Amino acid sequence: MNKNFLTTAFILLMTCTYGSSAFAKSTKSLYWRIQNTSWNDQFELSYQQFIHTLGIARKNNLCHTTDQCLRSPVANPRYAALNPRRLNFIYSDCADLPYVLRAYFSWMNDLPFSFESELMAATSLSFLATDIRYSRFGNIITGKDQVFDGESINQVLQKINDTVSSAMFRTNASTSDSGYFFRDTYPTAINRDAIAPGTVLYDPNGHVAVVYDVTSNGKIYLIDAHPDNSLSAITYGEKFARSRLQIGGGFSNFRPYYQSENSIIAKRNYELPNYSLIQYQTEPFIFKGQVVSFYEYVRAVLAEGIIIYNPLGEFTDQLSELCQDILYREEAVNTSLASMIQESPHPDFLPANIYGADGDWEAYATPARDARLKASVRGIKDYLEKIIRGYKNHSVQIIYHGVDLVKDLREIYLTKSESCSVNARANFKINMDFILKNIFALSFDPYHCAELRWGILGNNSCSSTANKMAWYTAEQGLRNRIDRDNNIKTDYDVNTLPNAPVSQVPKPDLSFDKILEITRTYN
Repeated sequence: MNKNFLTTAFILLMTCTYGSSAFAKSTKSLYWRIQNTSWNDQFELSYQQFIHTLGIARKNNLCHTTDQCLRSPVANPRYAALNPRRLNFIYSDCADLPYVLRAYFSWMNDLPFSFESELMAATSLSFLATDIRYSRFGNIITGKDQVFDGESINQVLQKINDTVSSAMFRTNASTSDSGYFFRDTYPTAINRDAIAPGTVLYDPNGHVAVVYDVTSNGKIYLIDAHPDNSLSAITYGEKFARSRLQIGGGFSNFRPYYQSENSIIAKRNYELPNYSLIQYQTEPFIFKGQVVSFYEYVRAVLAEGIIIYNPLGEFTDQLSELCQDILYREEAVNTSLASMIQESPHPDFLPANIYGADGDWEAYATPARDARLKASVRGIKDYLEKIIRGYKNHSVQIIYHGVDLVKDLREIYLTKSESCSVNARANFKINMDFILKNIFALSFDPYHCAELRWGILGNNSCSSTANKMAWYTAEQGLRNRIDRDNNIKTDYDVNTLPNAPVSQVPKPDLSFDKILEITRTYN
């Protein structure tokens, strides 16, 4: 039976069962009552169902923000009707999201809850500890916040908003599994029991997402939150970087614990059947005698049987997600332009690291966002090459019933590209094809005008000072980077940047033209 049908039927059933006023004779108190002292297997399963339903609703555009989804009887059928009227607006950015969802579920189920509240960089060298979200050697937990009976959910969620950042996930994955300052999550094995709805994915470049579905074909779907409180539904792939053990990136699950009197007792790593450090081994990974990348390995292991590829459907989904990333970039660039920072003189030096700065650069620059976009394009190109090669070799894993696969893929690309556009400036739109063709020309620098932010050069470009154009030229090597590195030195001036080690990066070829046999009548 069709899985989408089953999902829709499940949502409707849950809505009918839990969404009626008859079920919710009274709302939940705002104040925490810890009556279930232990996170047992049944609560973990219920948490998975809670996250799965929420994610499916977001994927189907039935809610769009954390607050909307948690108040929706379709996205949150079991608990939405229990929300008290005085429940405040529920905010979440990417790092808050796992904790906000876990706290909300804990409150609704009278469970204990605690979270990391203070950290320090795992180094005694002050110049390496300027921003613990990107600390070179990870962080050490130095403080925890525990919820007690009588605390308001509004206060707890506000504490999470005020305290939590992606730094909370940047701790050594193999340690801190006992005592008061235990690590909130533990690294998982790669299997269908371990990676499930509710699993957290930490990208060491500062992004966090939550798994809401793992398909029978091995694809991992996630939700992530943004500073504007919006939620997006995304797919796991190359845009999520890997990390060393000390940084703790990758997939992890919340550590089960129980409350004894006023203390939280967490399970140790050796007590957890799905604890594993396999994510931190170096490539190559081997699956059934074949050398594969880590990303291919994850999908192959999670698939129930042989992976079956539906090229047309998967390529369409990839482009839809890519378009969403482009539209998020448009929002970020427009926010930057609205601040008028592009009218200010360019600073004499770039930040110490362009991917992990603060102030105006953190608020308005887009180097990390642009790197994720390029990594997504690279992943799609690799997918196309693999699929077309497999089809030509008559692979049984490729399901295609048409006549000309390349032609059909090309038509999908051109159609999706035309329908995905942004306003690069007033009365001037550019589509996805233009953006991908000029992806290494897109400026991440907030001191550049709208046209340079979108890679529009020549007669259509904005008038800009000679100094800013010099900066644009000097930053080409940084724009050529696909993989982010929060530890590289970038604080150069406009004259030394072009010859600096960080700039010695040739421009990669991410074009789909050759693969999809696209003939252009312009350069």
